[in-house]
Formats: sequence, structure tokens, C-alpha cells
Amino acid sequence: MATNTFPTKELSINNAKAFIASLNETDTSSVKKSAIIYACIGNSNIWADEPNPSVPVKNLDTKQFGVKSDLIGAKKITPSDVSHVTLRYNWTSGTVYSMYKHTTTDPFSTTLPPFYVLTDQLNVYKCLDNNKDAASTVKPTGFSPLPFVTNDKYKWKYMYSISLGQSEKFLTSTHMPVQNVTVDDGTVEGGNQLAVYNGAVDGSIQVIGLNTSGVDYEEVFDAPVSTADATTLTISPSSEISIDTGDNIYNGSSVYVTSGTGSGQLRRIVDYVGSTRTLTVNTAFTTIPASDSKVIISPTVTIIGDGYGALAYSRLKNDLSGSIESIELINVGQKYTRAEAVISSNSQHGSAATANVIISPMGGHGSDHISELGGDKVSLHVLFEGSEGVSSTGAGYIPSNTSFRTISLLQDPILKVDENNAALAEGTEVVAKSINSPSTLRLTTRASVSYYSVSDDVPVNPLVVGQTITNLRNKVRAQLGTLEFVTSLGIADRNNNAMANAVKAANANIVYIRDDEVSFAADKSMYTVYLNNVNSYGNYIPFTKDDVILKAGTDDTEIASITAISGPEANTFSGEIIYTENISTVDRTPNQSEDIKIILDF
Repeated sequence: MATNTFPTKELSINNAKAFIASLNETDTSSVKKSAIIYACIGNSNIWADEPNPSVPVKNLDTKQFGVKSDLIGAKKITPSDVSHVTLRYNWTSGTVYSMYKHTTTDPFSTTLPPFYVLTDQLNVYKCLDNNKDAASTVKPTGFSPLPFVTNDKYKWKYMYSISLGQSEKFLTSTHMPVQNVTVDDGTVEGGNQLAVYNGAVDGSIQVIGLNTSGVDYEEVFDAPVSTADATTLTISPSSEISIDTGDNIYNGSSVYVTSGTGSGQLRRIVDYVGSTRTLTVNTAFTTIPASDSKVIISPTVTIIGDGYGALAYSRLKNDLSGSIESIELINVGQKYTRAEAVISSNSQHGSAATANVIISPMGGHGSDHISELGGDKVSLHVLFEGSEGVSSTGAGYIPSNTSFRTISLLQDPILKVDENNAALAEGTEVVAKSINSPSTLRLTTRASVSYYSVSDDVPVNPLVVGQTITNLRNKVRAQLGTLEFVTSLGIADRNNNAMANAVKAANANIVYIRDDEVSFAADKSMYTVYLNNVNSYGNYIPFTKDDVILKAGTDDTEIASITAISGPEANTFSGEIIYTENISTVDRTPNQSEDIKIILDF
């Protein structure tokens, strides 16, 4: 059986909401409910084509092994570092914007003009009426929670404003932040958005758009009232307003009190006496109009639907056609899920006008900004500022004098340290939770080394960033044939291949080298070396205290010995890489910050 299915926008939005909610969860010592996300920098190796980074390979080997081996350091993403985002559309004069319609199949399609805009004042507005597909020429402004019409006859709904803090973190040339505000957060922007939320009306009708304008309708505009009682109203005979004197001519039309006593009331006319300009209405006036009142008589607009309370009247064009110009809402009503508008008047005049009713989204305009504006993407922001962590001990250390070429997101790594980056007991590892995860992680191996040869306080044969190292311990094993994969029986062959086999048994890349000004100030032979891509054969320990370091691919010169070593603060291959991006080389410096924005599409 053939079927047609598609994932809805709401599914993507709900997934995005669930992702953000998981970052806000609080764990206990025994129960994990949260998702812990670290933004990671990595890969100190130069690209084969440096100006053009390669596209990340999506296979398991690269994503879960290669990327993780390359990592240098990580910074935890906090709830304040995350926001829903949606596509950004700057308001531009002369642009035709779509009007919001509940009947649009895919209002977020990039093939359609957008139905919302961001102004240069960082205010977001939704277009409710685009003046029959005309160009917008007047920028919407203000924070009123009620819809408003600009001079170009566009009808806008203020939605929210982006604060300076949100702008700095999440606003890009292509995306803008969007959030729901349901309680007072103490900010001006939050207060304005809360007023919009509180003013949202579920199933309201903000716009009734004309399909066809019809012809030959009649209208009486701003006619002054002479007298009135509960069910009748007489137009002043001294009025200069043009009014038909034919009996029953306005039967079936409506009368709307526009100003003065009883203003805002709408009634249908059931009888009209032309000689006295007196009309009778179908329902008694709640407040009887008086001589200070003015009214409009125009074709009746009847709203039929499953909600209640919506009222509207019509206005004619200012010409001789008798065509309807617009439908003006008096009350937007509520609880509509379906509705239609029927335009009618006396059978002696006017015909053929039709209209469409536009119903608000569920909850009303402004009740769920994220859903209404398609916020199914999540932006994560992290700022790497110079060196982070503690350089003297390596606790949470992310060095500044290094380079990186990948940005990744690592979820739920297994930690070897507590929330203060203090090492756990030997052999102890714990999954990252909200209660035990430190703000930064050192993902390199940290080794203190002592050079064998120093001249004028400078190592004679120094290690260099980017080099691969091995150790003498495994070279000797290779020469003796005690490495399991060494199959050569001859001493000469084992000696000739000893360095290559040692590298297979243990190797690492040098990410960063520095003097430790605190611990080694008096000993110029001592340096701190940071390593990643640390590999070993089988269960062999790749590097340990007292190992002698050799440079891979060179002669047998013994460079230095390891005086102390500590592994990464997280299990190298733990957690899930949920995002990775290859970028052009970023060279970090102590006075430099890297402002990183990552957008996840759900």
C-alpha cells in the first residue's frame, strides 16, 4: 500500500525544545537526566590544502575516533549559551512580504517571501496583512501588543525584541534568536514580550482579507445621529452626508457607531424609512446613541465559525464603483478553528464581494514565539578567551599559544576529574553530569620533560609543535623482538626497523610546548609538553614516567626524559561527537578570544 508521509515543522521544533530542556536538567548523584555538552577545539595538524579545509568525513572511524584523538581542549556549554534560532529576514523598504495565513501549506518555505521581519532596532514583527501583495515602504516600529497599521497599509504584529546580550551571542547574518517569555525576567525586552504573550488570544481573527471587491454597494460614512432609542436610530436631517431616501434601501446592511455615545456597537438593519432617515436594528443597543454619535452604514459582514465574539464591518472604496475596500474588525473573537465571512446587503444594491478569514495560530499570535516563527534550529555560543584553566597544573587547561582547525560538540564524556578538575582516584571514571562536570577540560596529555642537552638555557635538540614522538622503551622492545607484532628473526632487520616499530607501538603528536614558569623557573632543561593523538599497541602503556623521548622518523638521538605525566581529563573515546566542522587555521594568542557560534538544525 502506497503512503505519503512527511515530518512536520512542529516535530523539528519539539526536538529542538527537548534538546535545550535537557541542558537545563539537574542531575543527582545517582540519576542522570541532563545532557552535558562541551564545545571542543582540535586538530593542530596543517591541512593538505590549507586555505581549503576538507569536508568532515561522516564515517564512524573519523567521527568517533579521529576527531576525538585530535581534540585539544573543551569548554562546557551552559543553558545561557543556548538559544532557539530561526532564519533572519531584515526589513527592507520596497519588499513585498507574505502575510500570515493559517492556510499556507509551508509558511517557512524559503521559496516564499518571509512573513516576519527584523528591523535595524532589533525588533521582530509579524506581517498580518500586506495590502494585497503591495510593497512595504514604512518600517514597523513600537512595542504595542496590539496589531497596528502603517501608512503603507501593512498590518503588523510586534512579537519581541532581541537584547544586546542575545545579539552578541546568537545573532548572525543568517539567523536570529527567538525565545518564549512567559514570566517577568526583569528586562525591558522580556517585559515587552511578556505583554505580547499575555495579550495573545487563542483562535482570534485579526484579518479578514478580500478575495473579490464586488460592485454597486452603498455606504453612508460618518453620519451624525439626531435621535435614537433602544432599537431605532435617526440620521440628522441637517447632515450634509449623502444618504438614500428610498424605503428599505439599507435593509440587510449594518450600522456601526464609530464615535460618541454608544461607540463600538454594531447592529444589522432590519427596516429603513427613507423620508425620516430612520433605521430599525435587529438587536437593542446596549448603550443608546445620542446626538454626539456618528455612524457608518455599510454592507453586513457575518462571521460564521466554531468560535465566538468576532465582529466586523465593511468599508467601500472612495470612488463610484461601489466596491468594498476593506473589512474592519471590531472584535477579534476567540476559539475559532474554522470560520468564513459572508458579505451581504439589500438585494437592491451590491453583489459579488467575497472574503477570507485568517485565524491566529493555536494560542494566538505571540503565545509561542518559537513555534510561530519556526525556531527549529538551536544556536550554541562559546567564547574561548586566551588561555583557560590552570597552566601550572594543567587543570582544565586550554592553551592560547596553539592553533586549531576543527570545532566539535562532545556530549556526555566520561570524566577522570571532578567539578574542580581534581583528579579522581586511580582507575575511577564517571559520566559527565550537571553536578560533576567542570567548566573546561584539558583533552591533551600533559608531560613534564627534562632535556638531556641545553645550551645557554635553550634545548640543543628541541621538540617542535607538530612533531610525532615515540619512546626508547618500545624501541628496545622492537630490537629485542618482544613486541608482539615484530616477526623478524634477524637482529639486523629488527634494528633497522626498530624506530618504525616503536612508532607503531607508541606515538603522539605535539600540540603545544611551554616553559612552566612556576615549577621550573630555576631549571632551564624542564619544559611542559602537551600531546594528542596518543596511540599505543594493544595494552601497552604509550608513555609513562621516566620514558625516554625519541623523535619519530629521525635518528636515535635521545631527546628528553618524562619526569611527570597525566592523561586527558576525560576518557579520549568517550561521549558522542554530535557536531564537527573543519575550518581554516585559527592561531590562538594570549590576548585573543574566539567567539564561536554553532547552529544545529533539527
